Amino acid sequence: MRDKYSSLAALRASLETKDYRIRCLDRGSTTTIISPHGGFIEAGTSALATAIAGRKYNLFDFQGLRPDIAHEMHVTATRFREAQLSKMLKTSQQAVSVHGMGVCAHTTIWLGGLNYDLKELVYARLLKYGFEVNPDSPKYRGESPNNVVNLACHRGVQLELSNELLAILFVDAPFQINGRRPQTTKMFSALVLAIRQAIAQYTLQFGSVPCTHAEHETA
Repeated sequence: MRDKYSSLAALRASLETKDYRIRCLDRGSTTTIISPHGGFIEAGTSALATAIAGRKYNLFDFQGLRPDIAHEMHVTATRFREAQLSKMLKTSQQAVSVHGMGVCAHTTIWLGGLNYDLKELVYARLLKYGFEVNPDSPKYRGESPNNVVNLACHRGVQLELSNELLAILFVDAPFQINGRRPQTTKMFSALVLAIRQAIAQYTLQFGSVPCTHAEHETA
């Protein structure tokens, strides 16, 4: 479906502050984890992004709090901009974004983004933990340089998860408006661990590589 709002600014100007919530935790890390369609928009992505970030990585989580208009609160990643997030990404080497792609009749994780080294590490770790992964997805590839995940110095990796996969990551409702953490399964923990291990390995291997992202300073 086509987005109702052309930007996050347009969404915020139209809705009341009680309709959405922004969680931004700048921990001074070189890695930023993003859930641009959290809350009820793509239910489950807020919990995953929060768990991947843990207490170590930066977190930006935009939550739609109204299930009745959740589908209207989706702002595509190429136009998703927010001042606090932009500030974190300017000092980040890499980013990981978590998305839900709806009903797909499969549980395969689709990988996208322009950080191919991190993508390869994520792919290997997810396979190790028993997940089905497609690193060459037919859509939702996240390869635009304007995609918010690619605004980090070394660009980023985009995770796309189907509703079918999300359903087996959670015991109960994947998002609760009261802020309580949802109950999760062992597969949830395995997915989080796989991504965190991939980020740690990438940091060891490429953390000292200078930024060559020409647009980084002006993104």
